Amino acid sequence: MNKSRQNRCKRALLISVSVLICFLGGCGRKFDAVHYTQAVLDWNFQGDIDGIRRYEKDATKEELMQGYQTAVAGFTQAVIGSEFPMDGYKEEEFKELVSKIFTTMRYEVIKAEKKGKNYEVRVEIQPSDVMIRFKNALTTDSLKLAEETAQGKYTGTEEEIQEQLLRDIANRSYELLAVSFEHQEFLEKKEIRLTVERKKDGSYQMDAEDFDRLINKILCLDEIQG
Repeated sequence: MNKSRQNRCKRALLISVSVLICFLGGCGRKFDAVHYTQAVLDWNFQGDIDGIRRYEKDATKEELMQGYQTAVAGFTQAVIGSEFPMDGYKEEEFKELVSKIFTTMRYEVIKAEKKGKNYEVRVEIQPSDVMIRFKNALTTDSLKLAEETAQGKYTGTEEEIQEQLLRDIANRSYELLAVSFEHQEFLEKKEIRLTVERKKDGSYQMDAEDFDRLINKILCLDEIQG
């Protein structure tokens, strides 16, 4: 994966969330790190805003859904788009498929432990091999595409050939991702520890680097990035 694109995707899924210990109306309920972590994961992977609305009182349903859609689009452009020049071809279809892939991710928040001002949250994940399958399929198909190109499959002006090639790459890549998703398998379970940090204003926020690590592990991105 191109290093600059890899860096851009490091926070593709993390939607910045600040959580006040005391909610509106001064209810006085204590901050629940387990529930908060579950809400963030469900928001990012399932597009489920019910849990996160407890912590984002000022955000509308539309704004929360827009945040989820922005995260999906960022992942699609940074991770899927790093494998070939998407340039708008089938981008909406890719985002819809990525969203479906996210909903199948397997994770379970186990427990949270107070560590000074912060919380350490244990999350059990079962990684999916969908991106490994997709990467391998693309590598094989790129060799076949290069051979077809050398044999004169694409004709016309240089601009026309480039247009045909990009469209063909996008179509074939989409099919390969769909097949990879259809045949995905889940690997051995792993435990990830996430830090939920207490900020100076008394609010809490999940550590971005820890969340990046969870994304890389649950989708095996660390393996295909090498």
